[in-house]
Amino acid sequence: MATAAAASASEAEAEPKAGPEAEGEQDEAKAARARRKVLPRAVAAATYKTMGPEWDQQEEGVSESDGDEEYAMASSAESSPGEYEWGYDEEEKNQLEIERLEEQLSINVYDYNCHVDLIRLLRLEGELTKVRMARQKMSEIFPLTEELWLEWLHDEISMAMDGLDREHVYDLFERAVKDYICPNIWLEYGQYSVGGIGQKGGLEKVRSVFERALSSVGLHMTKGLAIWEAYREFESAIVEAARLEKVHSLFRRQLAIPLYDMEATFAEYEEWSEDPIPESVIQSYNKALQQLEKYKPYEEALVSVAPFTLNVCLPAFPKPTVVSKTGSLS
Repeated sequence: MATAAAASASEAEAEPKAGPEAEGEQDEAKAARARRKVLPRAVAAATYKTMGPEWDQQEEGVSESDGDEEYAMASSAESSPGEYEWGYDEEEKNQLEIERLEEQLSINVYDYNCHVDLIRLLRLEGELTKVRMARQKMSEIFPLTEELWLEWLHDEISMAMDGLDREHVYDLFERAVKDYICPNIWLEYGQYSVGGIGQKGGLEKVRSVFERALSSVGLHMTKGLAIWEAYREFESAIVEAARLEKVHSLFRRQLAIPLYDMEATFAEYEEWSEDPIPESVIQSYNKALQQLEKYKPYEEALVSVAPFTLNVCLPAFPKPTVVSKTGSLS
């Protein structure tokens, strides 16, 4: 009888607890499991900021599969679907990466790639004020590439609203052409200055920019042609009798330089001019054409061996071996 009573008592103790006390314990257990999922997510965010996007959660011992069953139970009881998911959306990832890059630059301001990545992400997120500051900081340390300058200039041009903004863009162009000798930047500068022709001194500004562009890159065999054509088209668009001589002068100056597509330029001059082309101009053109034929094999060899070299801008002035403007190595 005693044995039966003991067994009965043991069975009673093994039975699940019922009533409010048991329900409270179950709720507390579910909340604890949910907290265990939230904590690793916060740790993951902090680790991401420290180590960057290459961090692998699996390597850190945090597995999405661990406790999936418990997490599903806790989520169904106390959270909406997806509230504790590991994944971040693109905007969150970008913000975390921006914070990491800014922290990295606070440690090493000469990290070139870090500057480039930060500018790219800030621009992607539409942080106009921050991206302007990031570009300014980088330009104070490094000479910017043609791509970085054109991207900056295009952004500022799109936001320019009045004459003061136009002067700001002019200042940026002046800084850009001092970093490197780039035909594309000079072409953009000339074309942008045409838009300000209606302002006081606008006509003189356009001519000054184009003349400086010709002095800087007008002799560039493969890309100089675009500068000449843009300047000539501008002068042709001004309906003044006195301007005809200016266009004549531009044609003659261009034809005296060995540039690609010289034959097309000469044919255009013949068609445009109402008078026969002077013999002196023809002689200068033939001489330049002979020089072009002499140089052409070398230019074509450069293209075939290293096509990218045509897209590389030359320094505007001799640079020291040190990369940064402040004299520190990156």
